[in-house]
Amino acid sequence: MPGQWSSFTEPLMPYTVKQVAALSHVSIRTLHFYHEIGLLHPAHIAPNGYRFYEEPQLLTLQQILFYRELGFELRQIKQILSRPRFRKAPALRSHRKTLEKKLAHTRQLLDTLDKTLSHLKGKMKMKPNELFTGFTVPPGGDRTGEHLKLGGPAGEPIDCKLSAKDTHNALAIFESTCHAGGPKHAHHHQDEWLYIIDGEFEFHLDTQKFRLRPGQSIFIPRKIPHVWASTTPSPGKVLNIYHPADSIEDFFRQIATYDGNPPIHLALGLKGLHDFFHSHGMDLLGPPIGWNDQTPMPT
Repeated sequence: MPGQWSSFTEPLMPYTVKQVAALSHVSIRTLHFYHEIGLLHPAHIAPNGYRFYEEPQLLTLQQILFYRELGFELRQIKQILSRPRFRKAPALRSHRKTLEKKLAHTRQLLDTLDKTLSHLKGKMKMKPNELFTGFTVPPGGDRTGEHLKLGGPAGEPIDCKLSAKDTHNALAIFESTCHAGGPKHAHHHQDEWLYIIDGEFEFHLDTQKFRLRPGQSIFIPRKIPHVWASTTPSPGKVLNIYHPADSIEDFFRQIATYDGNPPIHLALGLKGLHDFFHSHGMDLLGPPIGWNDQTPMPT
């Protein structure tokens, strides 16, 4: 019969929703909800209304649980899984890299914890700076250990220096080595502050234009259309603060899942790109500065 369990050693019959709940420890009610919102459809539904799941659905459920474990919201997971170019194997490899980085950070914190316990018991003496190993972010480091790159493996790095989880959603701070800040857009509920570390950048805020050099900064209030880019062929480095943090970390995390082949605006299409920005509290208003691609950007 179609959809038999060629990869698994379990029974060759489709699983009922009750069996899937028992296997995955996801409640029946949650599985029903995932079906209702279009996140996880059963393989088929019997005339009596019973839902049945096969191998592809179990693998999709596993992906959902991985993304949930990594902090993604359901609407974001749905967007990712519905991409035409989404493939499970590359996604699993990406999950592994992220979890390895998080594990390394957790081990570092555990090591600091164990050393502190030994210090308190008088078994060893810690230096003051050792008390904070794992809590501080070193040069070139990332608060979450992810080291995201926008535009694929060879893309532009953007490191989270202060996470929304650190500030109860009040702030998120990123250090970015980049050519530009993406297409023209406006935030619904977020203010931005940017500080130039290296390079020279041109900023367009509504009808005003500014040129900033190292040591200078700019404040961008919410709802103000803006776009910015380097004035030189070489990338510069900026410190970017978002207030409140909202879902900006997930925004960058999702962009980093695109390998640049094709670019995100081609992978999603214009409507999909609009929807992607809107789902993260932004309006997409135009192309980046100096846009010269043959494919038009939304305006």
